[in-house]
Amino acid sequence: MRRQGTLWSWWRDLRRIWRLMRDPRTPGWLKMLPLLALIYILSPIDLLPDLMIPGIGSLDDLVLLLLALRMLLDLAPADERQTSSKREDIIEATYRVLEE
Repeated sequence: MRRQGTLWSWWRDLRRIWRLMRDPRTPGWLKMLPLLALIYILSPIDLLPDLMIPGIGSLDDLVLLLLALRMLLDLAPADERQTSSKREDIIEATYRVLEE
């Protein structure tokens, strides 16, 4: 049962990351963190080469990507970090009262 909770929290985090990446209120520098991590993973330049240390060379890529995603979730402004699934149901509007 614990695994299901962990998988559910990962799924929830991935949905939050997707919303933050699409949200125009999220600062551009914050959106760049996961993209820069992906560029690093795909680039031939590597801090710990995969051939020099088998297994551990790929581990630094994974750790960097997870760190970038965690920073995106933690550094996002509080109003953008809402985890409510009902967020799409909220309509922001102005109104005025008409008197006769």
